[in-house]
Amino acid sequence: MVPQSSIYVYYVFNNELRFEERSIDFDKDFENSIEISAPLEAKPSEEVKLQIKTDADSYVGLLGVDQSVLLLKSGNDLARDDVFNSLNKYKTSTPWQQGYGRYPGQSSGLVTLTNANYPYNFGLRMLRHPVHRVFALKGVPLPPSLISNTVEPTEFIGITGLGASSAAAQIRKEFPETWIFAVNITTDAEGFSLTKKIPDTITSWVVTGFSLNPITGFALTQNPSKIRVFQPFFVSTNLPYSVKRGEVIAVPVIVFNYMDKVLDAEVTMDNSDKEYEFTEATNEVEEKSIDEIKRVKRITIPSNNGQSVSFMIRPKKVGSITLKITATTPLAGDAIHQKLKVDPEGVTQFENKALFVNLKNQSEMSQELKATIPNEAVEDSEFIEFSVVGDLLGPTIKNLDNLVRMPYGCGEQNMVNFVPNILVVKYLEVTGRKMPSVVAKAKKFLEIGYQRELTYKHDDGSYSAFGKSDPSGSTWLTAYVVRSFHQAARYTDVDPKVIVQGLDFLASKQKDNGEFPEVGKLFDNANQNALGLTSFVLIAFFENEEVISKYQETIDKALQYVAQEVDKTDDQYSLSISAVALQLAKHPQAKKVLAKLQSVAKQEDGRKWWTKAPEKSFTSAERLTYWRPSSNDVEITSYVLLALLEEEPADASLPIIKWLIAQRNSNGGFTSTQDTVIGLQALTNFASKTGSGTGNVDIDFVSDSDNKGSIKVNPENSLVLQSHVLPKSTRNVNFTAKGQGSAMVQLSYRYNLAEKDKKPSFKVTPTVKDTPLQQLTLEVCAEYVPLEMSDQQKDSNMAVMEITLPSGYVGDTDSFDKIQAVDRVKRIETKNANSMVIVYFDSLTPGDVKCLPVEGVRAHSVAKQKPAAVSLYDYYETDRRATEYYQVKSSLCDICEGTDCGEGCKKDK
Repeated sequence: MVPQSSIYVYYVFNNELRFEERSIDFDKDFENSIEISAPLEAKPSEEVKLQIKTDADSYVGLLGVDQSVLLLKSGNDLARDDVFNSLNKYKTSTPWQQGYGRYPGQSSGLVTLTNANYPYNFGLRMLRHPVHRVFALKGVPLPPSLISNTVEPTEFIGITGLGASSAAAQIRKEFPETWIFAVNITTDAEGFSLTKKIPDTITSWVVTGFSLNPITGFALTQNPSKIRVFQPFFVSTNLPYSVKRGEVIAVPVIVFNYMDKVLDAEVTMDNSDKEYEFTEATNEVEEKSIDEIKRVKRITIPSNNGQSVSFMIRPKKVGSITLKITATTPLAGDAIHQKLKVDPEGVTQFENKALFVNLKNQSEMSQELKATIPNEAVEDSEFIEFSVVGDLLGPTIKNLDNLVRMPYGCGEQNMVNFVPNILVVKYLEVTGRKMPSVVAKAKKFLEIGYQRELTYKHDDGSYSAFGKSDPSGSTWLTAYVVRSFHQAARYTDVDPKVIVQGLDFLASKQKDNGEFPEVGKLFDNANQNALGLTSFVLIAFFENEEVISKYQETIDKALQYVAQEVDKTDDQYSLSISAVALQLAKHPQAKKVLAKLQSVAKQEDGRKWWTKAPEKSFTSAERLTYWRPSSNDVEITSYVLLALLEEEPADASLPIIKWLIAQRNSNGGFTSTQDTVIGLQALTNFASKTGSGTGNVDIDFVSDSDNKGSIKVNPENSLVLQSHVLPKSTRNVNFTAKGQGSAMVQLSYRYNLAEKDKKPSFKVTPTVKDTPLQQLTLEVCAEYVPLEMSDQQKDSNMAVMEITLPSGYVGDTDSFDKIQAVDRVKRIETKNANSMVIVYFDSLTPGDVKCLPVEGVRAHSVAKQKPAAVSLYDYYETDRRATEYYQVKSSLCDICEGTDCGEGCKKDK
């Protein structure tokens, strides 16, 4: 398949080596082929038939994408030139290339060993490649002129050739960006056909494909097939990602007329669902609400042209509202239904009350769950859901790609999309569950996560939060990665050399006393110490059992250090990790450490856990209502559970399981990344040992909003999270469980708060600068302000700032370099169609203010914007946070058009 080869011809004449080297280019073509036949044009919602022809028994992948999406960003599809260009890198590898590098003009990199003279000047029409090097045979003299151009041979290489209408218009409401993303297996040389309804978007759909055959190999479509979806008269609109309830948006409507006559059209916006109200501007301050079911505007559209008009509306409800727009003429008509996302004001808060129901020693139990929603919550922002699952891993399996609700853009956070997939596949394997689709999904995430993690790798085999932009790799992260890569190697392709490189890095950093010091940046400054880190690294060496013998001396020194240090500390975090490390080593100190930890466990209401936090006096009710354990408490408790599960029957750990489950979020993860990974590992081990999901449990529930239901859990549906959405007014749910076995019950709810944090750990100051109407310039200053006296001189952990832009604005990505230039800023990304800017700081120091210049552009006409939030929080101690609001000034006069503008609007319309 390599599209280029080299041939080398030589002879020796009068003891002189004479030679020539030439490249041979082969036709760039595949032995296999794939052709896609498709109609050139179609109407919206029409059934379209594609005919695909390729070699029999081929695996075929098809992609159909809206051309407008491709125009925004290319490079996400396979291309023939990319395939062949990538094959060009497969050159013959030689000792010279490996040991001495490549040289300008090098072709094959061939190495010649000869005792003939190496000619510099002769009259024959011969090429002497500047890169072709001659190795002298030992003991054979060479002319003095050649001595500088020779090296001693390391091995003998032979000389070879080398290979290289006015009637009711059809409503258009399906507007996806991707139409086809599918695979198929051909059975014969005739190929196969695919019939699929084309979306309603007026666009061209670009269809490409590839084919894989076990005999004839790979093939790509030579040219994409384009299907033009068109009608000569149609309506289009452009909406923002979202607006907030109560804001006013000017909905732009463009009517296109590709007929040969000028058309007078009536454009109607239908509000029969009363999800919004129409508005008009009176002057710069006042506005007028119009209680109409529909509004009609009349426009004249020239032939082969378009005409725009807008409707000003104010959404009244939260959620997804439907904008129904129709344009009619005597000759043609069109109608579209477009969805507009309407958010409540403020910032969303997520809560989850989860319980482990165990009916092993009783046949029935009843309990009440409360949704503790504060009085100051934004009206109508609540969403409440009651759910039950038979298996502890059910929520995790459902939300494999969304276990943590925070962004994860660094080398450690990426692992939360990697490690849980290992646990899920292993769990299904151990329990004998047949869920091929889940396994395939998990393995896909493993492959993606592995490749992405390699982008954070340094040349010395280490890893750091932001890759090579960091001055060095991190001891902690490197140990975490090599440990995880080893676990993943059973289920996806992992290069063993990558793991060994990481272990070599760790071994090279060990101190003489056996300690592994932190090199590079710590993630969790407050909790990590020498004992905990050394124990963590030791676990990575133990779990890579295939290479233990290579690092035996390193392991013995580290084990001796850990065994000595555990007697000198009462730090629960480091002791919990040490317990696992000592247990893996079968060291007698393991039991002693576990006994020490057991003596400081917290117990209440049948639950058991560990915490480093200072003792606070709460009643049981207050603890459930106000107190939130840190993600660090989840880590400690999970490590202890992992150790205890190896020492005693799993049922003895039920109080710990009850506490851990109560800390989970509704997606099956925990608060941050490390607690999610370690917590899930502990829960998975417990579930594997106890046969989670093998019982039959019936759960009846009733809420204070008169909502009733019944959920049945059995081995067949145990991994399915069964949910009931409850009315927004719900505050209490009583349930009764009957049967045998166990289940997890949770009351998940969310609501918005539009207030500042009562006890902020950061100071955030957003300031809007005077800028033109179409632009936004915002300065956001941030400072770490620790609440605890003991933290006054310490930096924060990694901190993340989420800057929500006012409705209608998007981030100006071209200006992000200005943010990147600020000290401590490590990464910038956006979400929600660029309407939120996310900035990562490696840490923030008390008293050291960092100010970020954030720029945006107005992409949509929105006025009367509600305040926008800026949130800053510590990634690993999420209760350390601050939220501030800022607001841009705008009036309806800024966005109105034509008759919607009152005489008081001081501008021409």
